[in-house]
Amino acid sequence: MTEAAPPAAPTAAVKTRVIYQITAVEFVVYAAQIAPMAILMSLKMIELDPAMGKEFALSIATAAGALAQLVCTPIFGHLSDRTVGRFGRRRPWIVGGVLLGSPLIVVAALAGDLVTFTVCWTLANLGYAATLAALYGMIGDRIPDAQRAKASGIFGAGAFAGLIPAIIIATALKSHLVLAFSILPIVAIVVVLALAPFLTDQPVTRAQVGRPDLRSVAASLVFDPRAVPQFAWVWLQRFVVQFGYMLMGSFGLYYLLTRMELDTATATNLSGVTALLVGVLSIVAAAVCGVWAGRRGNYGPFVVTAVLLLAIACLIKAFTAGIVFFFLANALAGFALGCYYAVDLALVLRIVPAAESGRYLGAFVMAKKLPESLAPALAPFLLLIGGNTDPFTGGTGNYLALYLVGGVLVLASLLPLRRITALRAPLPGSSSADAATAAAAAATPTTTPDALAAPAGTAPDERESALSH
Repeated sequence: MTEAAPPAAPTAAVKTRVIYQITAVEFVVYAAQIAPMAILMSLKMIELDPAMGKEFALSIATAAGALAQLVCTPIFGHLSDRTVGRFGRRRPWIVGGVLLGSPLIVVAALAGDLVTFTVCWTLANLGYAATLAALYGMIGDRIPDAQRAKASGIFGAGAFAGLIPAIIIATALKSHLVLAFSILPIVAIVVVLALAPFLTDQPVTRAQVGRPDLRSVAASLVFDPRAVPQFAWVWLQRFVVQFGYMLMGSFGLYYLLTRMELDTATATNLSGVTALLVGVLSIVAAAVCGVWAGRRGNYGPFVVTAVLLLAIACLIKAFTAGIVFFFLANALAGFALGCYYAVDLALVLRIVPAAESGRYLGAFVMAKKLPESLAPALAPFLLLIGGNTDPFTGGTGNYLALYLVGGVLVLASLLPLRRITALRAPLPGSSSADAATAAAAAATPTTTPDALAAPAGTAPDERESALSH
């Protein structure tokens, strides 16, 4: 019996509206998630007034939601890879995740105790994790390599754009918590249901994708770096640069209060303005650089530029104490993030097997989410270096050490780039390469094994592992 071929990567260009439809879903989901985390959860803890204290209670609720999303995103990606049905592979997870997550955020807003709030918030994060994992997989299913940098840029811009309504609503309605919690989740339901008919899937059969079981689900949580070395290097590079950036972003409010000696009201307002500045510049950079990278085909210059700008931003914050320099550092960081996110998703799709794009993209999300949890935990210890004193100003907290370590980590993320040949061309066996091979086969009567030759500089083990997937 002949084994069915796995789902083929897309070869035909899609209309730009398809990219915007996918991005619109990402935008509303991110906005619905970010609004509570921006300020509303902190205010909810004050309202609940738990015996353990609002700070500890907030850390428990936040950590529970983050851990659930971290662990389950690869699982949902894997399950969507292997979903077969009349509604497609990804669409049931996209719609179902929002229908689960959004109502639970509203219920969390109505919660009268910490346990109820934490359970609802955690389950809401699971729902949104399912939506986003399937959404990442849909990009690999529908968008060919030639358009993926553009799509990655627009997708990255959509994530940053979600910050803006989240911050505005959280700030404007902070005295009306239930309403502030509820608006964006309700909008997310409406938008996703309206777009669902247009989020069409590539038709697949059970023979093509296989049946999920406990073993395959458990395997989706990890990957063997020896089997997918290029993906491992990309994962490591993303983890290190994200860790450095999160150190730079840690305790920004306290930086304004201690090093710059601002009052609480001024520092809070300045933090809000800075967040909007970073968001706007990230949106612009992601959209522009995504189009430019798509035309060039070489993603390396965009990653290097982003890393260098982030390192410069860390140095500016380490050695200055003025508002102008604070804005300059954050402006550089915002542009750098947009430049980086313009190509990171497109780069991963050049590496991962087309049939398992959801699983690997879910694992890639962990490279971003882990630093978001680990860096704030490490930052207080860095501030204590040298007796909890800032050598630059003599104030409380060694912010010089904090930002120098962040800058060093950001620069260290350049080291894995030497091993990532997919910066310049797709790996054989990847989603992008499958598309290119299919296009070549359509134009050429005969093909040879040389059509699957690895890019120059690819090691034999990388070529073999790529083809095996």
